[in-house]
Amino acid sequence: MVAYFTSASFKRLAPASRLSYAMDLKVFFSFLERQGASWRDATHDSLLDYEYWRRRDTDNLQRVSGAKFARELAACGRFYKWQVDHGVIEASPVLTTTYRDRRGDVATRAQLQPTNVRSVKVKWLTPRAYRRWRDVGLGGYNGDGLLDSSWRGRNDDRNVSMSELMWSSGLRLREAGSVLLTELPTAQSADQYVRGHVAEAVAKGRGRDFWVSRSALRRIDAYVMTTRAAAVRRAQVSGRYDEIAERRLVTQMNARGDLIMEDRRGRSERTNINEMDSEIRRCLFQQTDDGVEPLSLWLTEAGTPMPYLTWEAVFAGASSRCAAQGVPITCHPHMLRHSFALRMLVTLIHNFDRRLGLSERERLEYRHLFGDPWVLVQRLLGHSNLVTTKSYYLEPVQGLQVDMFLNADTDDESVQQLLTRISEMSPLVQDLEGPA
Repeated sequence: MVAYFTSASFKRLAPASRLSYAMDLKVFFSFLERQGASWRDATHDSLLDYEYWRRRDTDNLQRVSGAKFARELAACGRFYKWQVDHGVIEASPVLTTTYRDRRGDVATRAQLQPTNVRSVKVKWLTPRAYRRWRDVGLGGYNGDGLLDSSWRGRNDDRNVSMSELMWSSGLRLREAGSVLLTELPTAQSADQYVRGHVAEAVAKGRGRDFWVSRSALRRIDAYVMTTRAAAVRRAQVSGRYDEIAERRLVTQMNARGDLIMEDRRGRSERTNINEMDSEIRRCLFQQTDDGVEPLSLWLTEAGTPMPYLTWEAVFAGASSRCAAQGVPITCHPHMLRHSFALRMLVTLIHNFDRRLGLSERERLEYRHLFGDPWVLVQRLLGHSNLVTTKSYYLEPVQGLQVDMFLNADTDDESVQQLLTRISEMSPLVQDLEGPA
């Protein structure tokens, strides 16, 4: 078992995937142990019993959805396939069947794969609902819209800056949470949105350009010059950075991201920032006049780089604070990405089909030149294919009918009004009643 968790195959998974797979396997192995069996003894019948207990047994008060069991099945399938491939066991308990996918190619899937899987339970925030959640949950305002005199948030500018980065760019949590100082675009541009680049190693192997609002960059700049600088200074004075054994000091870096870094023993390594995953990025430091400092943008109060998954707890805390203030809005990091996608789609459709006043023929020509709104959103999100964008993010959501605003007469409506209309149709889109 240990060999699997230390294998190159497992280590190549994203940190979040490694954690979730390990937890899923722990649940299955615990189930087997209660049956008096080890993981090596598992059979297809064992898995059938597990599926029944996990999803259908009324004595189990913590039954899971089809989507959750599908993820657990994937973890088991990967684990047992590795064991078979390495000769540890003869056969996997996860039996598979072949089928043809949407492109007509032959593929395999587990026989116990649930058929009622909803791939994503998408929830969105309208702009004014987001601002309300941000101000109350992260910014220290109370439910009446006034600054809470009892607020003692010491990292509110950091947290709001991260939230604004994700809201305005649509970056994934790992992408936004792993960004380096050297990767930030400048806020000095006259454009409302400024282009940056996401490295391949933190973007599911597909590096891409992204756009972030100038206002978000200004917030980030303010954070870097104040709260972050103070945290760095405290860490330098206390010698905290000298205690980091994995520290890599970047001695050279060019505009293409090629760099030279040295470890604590003085050994040099040449690489490119595009190839560095979230874990190694937290080890990168640069030399300044005041000493070494992390290249990671987001730091803890102690001045050390934040693991990107830490933001889940920050967002959960913000949602809890909203609830305590009587503001019934919840948000997790990926909701900001979903909200960005919906906002961009509505904006593009509104501009292409309504505000520009194009005829049907001109509209087709315009789309031919600049792309369909769906395709542009796909590119902004970094999806490898359009099916993902349509199927998992924006189309088949309860109560949400995209043709509502595709076919409606919206000449006199703003994007905010369109999003409000959508929120009235779908319980998965959170909005506020009345003006924000």
